[in-house]
Amino acid sequence: MKIASRESEATSSRRSGSGSRSAKKPRAAFAAGLATNDDRLLYIAAVAFFAMVLLAPAMVVREMAIGDISASGEGSVVRQIGYVLILLFSIFATWKQGPGLKALIMPWPLMLALGWCWISLAWAINPGVAVRRLVLMTIVVWNTFIIMQAAGYDRTIKVLRFLFVAILIAGYITVAIAPSIGIHMMLDGDIQLTVVGNWRGLMGHKNIAGAACAITLMLFLYDTKQIKPVLRWAVLLAAAFFLYKAQSKTSFGMLLIALLCGWIFQRYDERIRSFAIPMIMFLTAAGWFFYSTYQSFVFENLLNPKFFTGRGFIWDAMIRYAGEHLLLGAGYGSFWDAGTDSPIYDYGQGFVKTAGSGHNGYLDLLVAVGVPGVLLAVFAAVVWPAWKLLASRITPQRGALAVALLVFCMGHNVTESSLLERDTLVGVIMMVAVAIAQNWEQVGTASRKMSGADIFAALSQRRRELA
Repeated sequence: MKIASRESEATSSRRSGSGSRSAKKPRAAFAAGLATNDDRLLYIAAVAFFAMVLLAPAMVVREMAIGDISASGEGSVVRQIGYVLILLFSIFATWKQGPGLKALIMPWPLMLALGWCWISLAWAINPGVAVRRLVLMTIVVWNTFIIMQAAGYDRTIKVLRFLFVAILIAGYITVAIAPSIGIHMMLDGDIQLTVVGNWRGLMGHKNIAGAACAITLMLFLYDTKQIKPVLRWAVLLAAAFFLYKAQSKTSFGMLLIALLCGWIFQRYDERIRSFAIPMIMFLTAAGWFFYSTYQSFVFENLLNPKFFTGRGFIWDAMIRYAGEHLLLGAGYGSFWDAGTDSPIYDYGQGFVKTAGSGHNGYLDLLVAVGVPGVLLAVFAAVVWPAWKLLASRITPQRGALAVALLVFCMGHNVTESSLLERDTLVGVIMMVAVAIAQNWEQVGTASRKMSGADIFAALSQRRRELA
C-alpha cells in the first residue's frame, strides 16, 4: 500500500504542471544519462557540436587543398556558419529541454579572459581578421559551456565517448583504404621529414591524432562503470596502438602525467591531492618548457629544423616580439597569418614566417594579448578550475577524469597551441574540464566520512532534539 501511495503521489506530481517539472530539471540533467523524448534535442546539439570540432582538422585540410582558406586568415565561411547554426540550436534546445538561461552563463574568470581578448581588438594589427577569429573562438567556448551545463555530465561524456570511438574507427579505415590521407607521406623540404610514416587518420596531422587518442584513453579509463569491460578494453587497446603509430611525443608524455594526476585524485584524500597535483602540474609545465628550450643539447636539436619541427626558431621570434610588446601584444589573432602586416614577417626568418602557429599556447597568447591576457587566460583555464576541483567533494572517478583532462590540456599547450584558439580539439576538451569544475556539485558529490568532532556534534544535536 505504501509503495502504491508513493507511486500515485509521484504520478500526481508529474501531472501538476510544467513549472515544478522545469524547476527540478537542471540537477536531473546532470544525473540522467538516458535518451528520451524529453532530452533528444540536447543530445542532437551535443553530437552536432562535438562532431564539428572533431571533423574540423579534416575540413581545414580539405579547405586548404581547394583554396578555401586564404593566407590572410579569411577562414572557412561554411565552418563559421555551421558553428553559428549549432550555437542557435543549442540555445533552443537549452530553452526547451534544459535549465534555460542558467546554462548560458559562463564562469566569471573565463568571461574576464574573453573580455580582454575583445578589448584587444582596439589595437589589433588587422581588426577584420581578428574579429572573425575572435567570434569563432567565443562561439566555440560558449557553446561548450551551454552543452555541458544543459545536457549535463552524463550525456556529454556519453556523446564524447561515442564520437571519439567513431573518429578512431574512421582513422583506422582511412589508414587502410586511403594511406595517402591517413598517413603522413613524403613532403617537399626537410622540415617535415620526421613525420613521414606517422599515422594521422582523419585528423590532418599526427599531433592532433595523438591528442585525440590520448583523450580517448582518458575517457575510457575513468568513470566507466556503465561500460562493458570487453568494449572498454577494445577501445583502450585500439587507441593506444593508434597513439603509438602516430608517434606524438607530446601527447604520449602528457598522457602519462595526466594519468598519474588522475590516479592520485582517485586514490588519495583532499589533503594529499591538493598538494601533489598542483606540484606535478607546475613542475610538468616548467620542466617541459625548460627541457625544450634551455638545455644545451636539446637546444641544438631544436634549432635544427629536422628535429621537433624547429620550435626553437619559432619561440625565439615570439619571445623577441613579446619583449618589445609585453603589455598589449599584437591583438587577438593578429600575430600569425593576419596579412602582410603580421609581426612574424618582421621577427621570423625562413620557414618560421609560414609556421602559422607558435606551437605554444601560452606564448601565442602572450604575443597576441600581452601579459594581462595570458595571466587571465591561465587563471581561468588552469588555476581556477584546478582549485575548484581540488577543493570540491566531487566523486573520485569523475574528479579523476576532469583532473586528467585538465592536466593533459595544460601540458599539451607547452608544445602545441590550443588555449583560447578557436575550435582546436584540445582547447575544446580543456573547456569541458573547466565546465566540469564549474558544475561539480551537479556532476556528483562524494559522501564524506564524519570525523570525531562531527560525530560528537551530531550526538549533541540528537540529544537536544530528544530533549
